[in-house]
Amino acid sequence: MTAAVWGWSDRLVSKFEPMDETHKEFVSLCAALAVAHPDNESFLQSLDALIAHTEQHFEQENLWMREHSFPPLGCHQKEHDAVLELMQEVRRSIAAGDTELGARLAEELPHWFEHHVDTMDNMLARFMLSVTSETDGIAA
Repeated sequence: MTAAVWGWSDRLVSKFEPMDETHKEFVSLCAALAVAHPDNESFLQSLDALIAHTEQHFEQENLWMREHSFPPLGCHQKEHDAVLELMQEVRRSIAAGDTELGARLAEELPHWFEHHVDTMDNMLARFMLSVTSETDGIAA
């Protein structure tokens, strides 16, 4: 996928605004990575920005899941951990001079993200909307 073909779309909307805002930033950073060439320093800069965002993004979702006792927390968090570790490993490879994995990451990450949103994040978003609706109803 290239940045020209992949970007924010209705498919990625969860209707849980805090999640959607974070996801929009993730998509933007993935698009920046897709247009940077893995042999160029801008690729590492784009990847570093994406990793920094992803660390915060995943930790926010992990925090929501822990705070609200989200039943599939373990599975969801394990996927976050695995993807973040992969991103960091690719970063180490690129820094060591092997740029091939960088292009592959930029191509595959959007596919993974769409699947993750379709499954795990949409489930979390529905759960968070129900929890916040209950909380709002009690507070009102």
